[in-house]
Amino acid sequence: MRMRDLLVVLGPELEAAGRYALWLAKELDAGLTAASPVLEPSLAYISAELPSEILSKIQEEAEHAANIVLTDFADRGRQRGVKVETQLVRALAGEAGREIRKIARYYDVTILDQGNPENARSGELIESALFGSGRPILVVPYIFEEPGKLETVLVAWDGSQAAARALGDSLPLLARAKQVQVVTVEGVREPANDHWRKEVVRHLKHHGIEAEADTLISAGDTANTLLSYAADSGANLIVMGGYGHSRIREMVLGGVTREILRSMTIPVLMSH
Repeated sequence: MRMRDLLVVLGPELEAAGRYALWLAKELDAGLTAASPVLEPSLAYISAELPSEILSKIQEEAEHAANIVLTDFADRGRQRGVKVETQLVRALAGEAGREIRKIARYYDVTILDQGNPENARSGELIESALFGSGRPILVVPYIFEEPGKLETVLVAWDGSQAAARALGDSLPLLARAKQVQVVTVEGVREPANDHWRKEVVRHLKHHGIEAEADTLISAGDTANTLLSYAADSGANLIVMGGYGHSRIREMVLGGVTREILRSMTIPVLMSH
């Protein structure tokens, strides 16, 4: 199976995801849709206190800004030989994630910008798409300016359902990589032993993908162990399960997932 239908979420400050999405669409010969949220005031008192003409003006300006982002991106796509479809996503303030996760269900993968880790709200779209779309997400570091590559891909394996889902979702990308490394951080989960890691290698071989397996010795921080190894091995992409903790009617990011997203230096494909 190939990735033929990609979605990228854009905004005025979300440049890294757009650059990566154009490269990946070209690399995979895939269709690419760019979506940009248009936020509308959601609090009743705002509507009550502001004249309707001012509210209309605010919404018009927001829609105009989003259209500029999408038009410029489509132009960049044409320059690179990538046809880009565009879509405005109207949502109440604070609910953009809900709308994005609905749309993401109709695409093979959703490409998102990490956002500035110093902004406490920057991960809302990522969290919503990861836990609510049922599809994989591909997160690009907000400072990422390197050209896209798929030379070395690191598969983080812990024997979990989420890791298995990420493995299956990433097969089209693994098939294009020059080197695939399946790694386990020692002591993370009981099933992640040498036997099961070799089973991943066996499974990938049936898909025509040659992979190597290795165990990483954790210094007490799983996320930093993975990121350090990725840097040392020159990896271009990390594939891993995205984990969370249940709350009433929602999920919140687990510690390792949160730290990976906060400290990432290369793109990460996650599935839940």
